[in-house]
Amino acid sequence: MGIPRPTAERLSRLAYLLEQQASDNKPLTSAEMEQLTGWPSHTIRKDISVLGRASGIATKNGYPPRELAAAIRETLGFTETEHNCCIVGLGRIGSAFLDYTAFNESPFTIRAGFDSNVNRIEILKAEFPLYPTFKMKDVIPRLDIRYAILTVPPDQAAQATEKLVSCGIRGIVNFTPVILPAPPGVEIEQVSILDALGAVAARLATTTKE
Repeated sequence: MGIPRPTAERLSRLAYLLEQQASDNKPLTSAEMEQLTGWPSHTIRKDISVLGRASGIATKNGYPPRELAAAIRETLGFTETEHNCCIVGLGRIGSAFLDYTAFNESPFTIRAGFDSNVNRIEILKAEFPLYPTFKMKDVIPRLDIRYAILTVPPDQAAQATEKLVSCGIRGIVNFTPVILPAPPGVEIEQVSILDALGAVAARLATTTKE
């Protein structure tokens, strides 16, 4: 695709925000998108410039949210295939995703959940099937699942990742505190509340010094 990773990440987030603004499809300027995102308007304009057909949908008043979001989705490949996901680890963090309605308005669909605790699987309720982890090798290829949300205990993270990759998973969002190296051809995104808080604190400290 040739789009820098930070640009792709911002565009993906921008598409989601634009879709929330798309009820009346009133055009938005880069300055208005700056207010939505907190990113500088010049960064937003630069990001939009990588979209092949974005210039064709621009108006004198800005970009229609619905059309711009569609252009972003098309450029990032979110309209070409179905993006099936699974949750691995259904403890407190993992089970919170069972009722996470934001997936309904995204290009990603949760198709299955896995946990090593069979009793937990029998108790939990979800709109998608829940399985014991030993069934991953059968279920993941059968449902064409390519992405995983990893929320297992830290001591199980490395083993779970290895198994997911062997089952054909290409992208993992890692909510465990363990830093996982990405095998060739696999993307792993580390999500850490502590890192996020540290980044916020660092920005506030920098702003205060200024």
